[in-house]
Amino acid sequence: MVALLLTLAAVFGLSVVAGATGAGAAGFVISATLLGFGLAPFVGDSLQRLLPCSVWDRFSLSAGVSRRLGVDHFNAFLTRVGWNRQVLAMRGSGAGGRRNPRHMQAAAAGHAWALVLHVVAAVWAALAAGWVAAVVLLVVGVVGHLYPVLLQVRVLTLLREATTGGRRTT
Repeated sequence: MVALLLTLAAVFGLSVVAGATGAGAAGFVISATLLGFGLAPFVGDSLQRLLPCSVWDRFSLSAGVSRRLGVDHFNAFLTRVGWNRQVLAMRGSGAGGRRNPRHMQAAAAGHAWALVLHVVAAVWAALAAGWVAAVVLLVVGVVGHLYPVLLQVRVLTLLREATTGGRRTT
């Protein structure tokens, strides 16, 4: 329910901004970007709770595909800028050897939602002849949301392989 309400709020907000500045304007790009990054954690948590566990078992990303898509380079970049250190610090020392995939699943779901928001906003901007805005929205969507989804799916794959000995559970 939260995901639906926030999606409706995002669409309404983008409609207001598009009406005021135009879908090809910088204000539209900034609004779509802020909505995507700002609402993704809340939408992701809501979506993760709605999706059955079996859905997550169907997603996997092998090491070879991950390398070819540059996910390892993206992860190295996140490590270099200190993002991964913050994520690991939030986990705390209480987790020990156990890893709860729920938070990674919620992050992947939230970033996937935000990627869809960016693609829809890019199409909207392109239809309004705002080609520069459309390209910027697509680039931000790919770098800011697609690669985090791929990284989360890769980590979830590694966790599943570690707990099942490499066997698929479905």
